[in-house]
Amino acid sequence: MLRCSRRWPAWVTPWLWPERMEQQDERRIWQRRQLRQTLIGTGVVGAVIGVAPLLLAFVLGSGRVAMGGHARPLSLLAVDAVLFVVVAVVFCMVVFGLLPMAVQYAFIRGARWWTGRD
Repeated sequence: MLRCSRRWPAWVTPWLWPERMEQQDERRIWQRRQLRQTLIGTGVVGAVIGVAPLLLAFVLGSGRVAMGGHARPLSLLAVDAVLFVVVAVVFCMVVFGLLPMAVQYAFIRGARWWTGRD
């Protein structure tokens, strides 16, 4: 294997030091795995947050009698329920998953740039 001093330009580094390339690949794999786990976890939390009020409204509201002129079709109620759950899932994924990861990533990149290790 060809070894050179560290004074070569940065674009030469991956080809001259394959172990650094392997570390970068492992880091990318780890970041993808972490992102996938975060999205799954926050999606499940969002689904629970979205379904719980619907179940509560169904249980508590099932005994009420709807007035004839004010009743909504069941299909519209189902569409509202599905949209409510989807919005809750997306909201939780963005606010509790992607936004904190973006802040963490920006902080790490800034710290590496500040210390000159990037």
